[in-house]
Amino acid sequence: MDESPLPWLARLLQVSDSAFPTGSYAHSHGFEQAVRLGVVHHEASLATHLERHLWPVLVHFDLPAIRFAQQAALGDDLSALIDLDSTIGASIAARESREASSATGRRRMEALLATGISTILAEFGLAIAERRAHGHHTIVYGIGLAHLPTSALLTSWAFQSLSAVCLAAPKLIRIGQNATQRVLTTSLADMEAKVTQSLAISRDELGWFDPLLEIASMQHEIAHERLFIS
Repeated sequence: MDESPLPWLARLLQVSDSAFPTGSYAHSHGFEQAVRLGVVHHEASLATHLERHLWPVLVHFDLPAIRFAQQAALGDDLSALIDLDSTIGASIAARESREASSATGRRRMEALLATGISTILAEFGLAIAERRAHGHHTIVYGIGLAHLPTSALLTSWAFQSLSAVCLAAPKLIRIGQNATQRVLTTSLADMEAKVTQSLAISRDELGWFDPLLEIASMQHEIAHERLFIS
């Protein structure tokens, strides 16, 4: 793959922008309930939450899944993509989180197909329509942007994931935008090392379980008041 940024950087910025219609802005992925549980309540606890709970999921689960999806897409291996999609679904214990993953994945797929041609993504979309796949977000991301350098693909996902929590924080706790940017800056400091760490995760090692995130998501599903869908 071409390591020059010029052929793909504008496209990456486009699909990573909050204006790209994935519906991700409506999901906190358990963060809202983590706030209700008192786990996050100020700047320091937000930074701790990203380091102890979000980064491990990224390193051991999200980033490897995207890498495996990219590899399968580049090899036009639809069966491997369907199998990986099934593994992702089986690995997410909370129903709300599973549904959020597939909902945002399908939205991203529609937007990607509307703005570019990808035969393997179209084939995966048909598999979703035929109920042979669920279309989890990490899989769609890996397929739709398979032509990007792997490091760029993984870095962009990690950044969006961390940034999304920092964007949601002022809606849920008393924290200013400058404070959230300080937290995000600190969390991004080890980006290269953590992305590299994720490259060592094999297919058999794919997965991560965090009781806090799972319980928060399960409780959020039955909460009487919710600002976010998940």
